[in-house]
Amino acid sequence: MHLEIIDTPSRNAVAWRGITNILLGILILVWPQITAYVVVLLFSINLITVGLFAILEPLFDKNNEHSIMAVGLGILGVTFGVYLIIKPEFAVGLIGILVAFWALLFGIFDLIIASKEIRNKMQFAWVYAIIGFISVIFGLYMLFSPLQGILAIVWIIGLYAVIVGATLVLSSILMKPVTEVKIVKKRK
Repeated sequence: MHLEIIDTPSRNAVAWRGITNILLGILILVWPQITAYVVVLLFSINLITVGLFAILEPLFDKNNEHSIMAVGLGILGVTFGVYLIIKPEFAVGLIGILVAFWALLFGIFDLIIASKEIRNKMQFAWVYAIIGFISVIFGLYMLFSPLQGILAIVWIIGLYAVIVGATLVLSSILMKPVTEVKIVKKRK
């Protein structure tokens, strides 16, 4: 026979998780430009770090047949990382354009699927049509306003964090602390 304790998260842990989410969401909503800049900064630092390791790789691996390519890609990574730190709006715009092409591509594919399903009289073809239409509209918006589009996405993330945080705080208030102790008999 042994004791088995089943423990759910404490009310305090859930409350602190909720408060942390709310604070993060508020910071994102108050400073969406800074949030976008921090993402670009972290991405740039990553490019520089990976680039530096690629440049230094031939020092550690003397038998690497691709040393010249590694150094070249490393220099390119460092250069691009430094450029993005100097011109962060370029990086945000580039990310916005990539998101735009992604949304347009998937939106067009969903519209094609919808048209085929409508011809085949399939149920729920309208779902693909709506998703495709929304994706194309979103993609066009992002294509013509990539900076504002990225800020809109940052706002959505901020609102999401606040809503999740508020839900967690509310659940911590409503939940009862639960700690069960079960006596389990082992069968031989």
